[in-house]
Amino acid sequence: MPGRSDAMDAQPIRILLVDDDAFFLNSLEALLTVEPGLEIVGKAASGQEALAAAALAEPDVAVIDVLMPTMSGIECARLLQERHPKARVILISGSIFEDKRPHPDERGTDAYLEKSEVPERLHATILALAAETTAAPPSHTNA
Repeated sequence: MPGRSDAMDAQPIRILLVDDDAFFLNSLEALLTVEPGLEIVGKAASGQEALAAAALAEPDVAVIDVLMPTMSGIECARLLQERHPKARVILISGSIFEDKRPHPDERGTDAYLEKSEVPERLHATILALAAETTAAPPSHTNA
């Protein structure tokens, strides 16, 4: 259609949200739903639910809590990236304890945010990762 910008032609960035805290999960959804160009394609309360949702929704970006029961966010992220190599992963953590935060070497993901940073930085981080994905495929593997 003449006169339309590239942004209007672009597909929305498909987001999967993963957190075992239902309140925070719903807060993430509310925060991102109002942003243009983003589409929440799934929500999950565990790593297992996240992997099942990713298989159905094929997200561009997954936002995953680090500390979850049964399967950690780090393990979930690793499996998600093995199964969906094009998906970018943002790990988030609300832990105030240094030993509960993932070390940069063990994250193996595309970005990390403290939960306190989420309101100010999550949207920009998602856009940056999506821009990298469309420019070139990720060059690292998490084998």
